[in-house]
Amino acid sequence: MTPEQSTHLSEEAFNDVLIGLGTPESDAHLAVCSTCSNHLRQFRIDIESFNETTLAWSEARPTASLRATRRSKVRPVMYSPLGWALAAVLLIAIGIPVRSHYLSSLGRASVQAPAPEDTQAQIAQDNDLLRSVDVALNENEESPISAYHLSETPHPRQRTRPELRKP
Repeated sequence: MTPEQSTHLSEEAFNDVLIGLGTPESDAHLAVCSTCSNHLRQFRIDIESFNETTLAWSEARPTASLRATRRSKVRPVMYSPLGWALAAVLLIAIGIPVRSHYLSSLGRASVQAPAPEDTQAQIAQDNDLLRSVDVALNENEESPISAYHLSETPHPRQRTRPELRKP
């Protein structure tokens, strides 16, 4: 087969060659086809160039000295005495109103007069009301279950037992 008559490697076969999973057929094709072998060579050159550029960039970055400088200059507010003072003032400003509100609500609860005891007449009236509600709820209305005869049919699983079958 001459290079002009051969078909080129598919993208999948080319990717397999790049990651080292080439087949004997793809290796034989690369030995014969100059277009595919040049494409493979150019790709490897591009990857090598990318690796060299990124390595040079990462070596040129002044990361350690920049981070050390930032740590020494920036201090959180909570580590300074001013930060502690602000936190204490904020705690007092919130704590005093909350505490006074809590204590005043406790004082109001203890000052209130106890509720008067229910009289026997009031209890009897409440019982009559409850009885009338109970009667209203328990009227003899036809239930939807009995109206549609839902309780008369046996359960589907019970039909398979011979003693439960209807004659």
